[in-house]
Amino acid sequence: MYALIRVDPKSKIGIRSNFHSVSLEEKSIVFSGISEYGLEKLAPDKIVRFEVIGMPSKVVFQTKILKTMGAGGVICEFPAALISIERRSAARCTTNHNIMAYMELGLWKPDPDNIDAPPGFFHHRDIYSWIPVLDVSVGGVCLQTHFPSCITAIGDNKEDLNASLILPMQEPLQIPVTFRWQKRIRNRLKGTTNDRYQVDYRVGVEFLSISEEQLVKLKQFIRQLSVSEAI
Repeated sequence: MYALIRVDPKSKIGIRSNFHSVSLEEKSIVFSGISEYGLEKLAPDKIVRFEVIGMPSKVVFQTKILKTMGAGGVICEFPAALISIERRSAARCTTNHNIMAYMELGLWKPDPDNIDAPPGFFHHRDIYSWIPVLDVSVGGVCLQTHFPSCITAIGDNKEDLNASLILPMQEPLQIPVTFRWQKRIRNRLKGTTNDRYQVDYRVGVEFLSISEEQLVKLKQFIRQLSVSEAI
């Protein structure tokens, strides 16, 4: 099980760690797998916050560091109480440029001659119809596109039984989906003298059915996302 250590609760940057062991006699918890850079930010008697990763509930607790270990570990006091424990049916994780996911719809094949479709190049034809995933959970994804031909293709369709979810270093996962909502957002472009806007289309997609094997791969990807920006 993983945890993010936050020295400053307001900071978006966390320190990766693993739950190593618990000593009930000494009332302490050992965390391991901390990077050398992360260990430099931790010191005995420092109060830090832990966010547990990989659980269906959001668990957060605060405790004091008793001792740092040279092998990338720390020993902490056993927390007297939890700061928060929030039950979530499907926690969402936002993708980033380092770890992306895409969805290919069975009902949309963009036409390069259509001005509303994304520009296409022959040597990129295999990924021409991939739609970026903005955020992901075990229950579904939010798609993001700037091209209205995709939205037009979805139209009033409620389901796509031939959709595929594309995760890094994985074979595409064919998962039937249903479309829950659509949203059109106008974003003002910064750094321009005139008022210029970019239209952002978003689509809420729910998985209709997902196998156990696909679910394991999806959970692994979400866990990667959870700690991708940690040090």
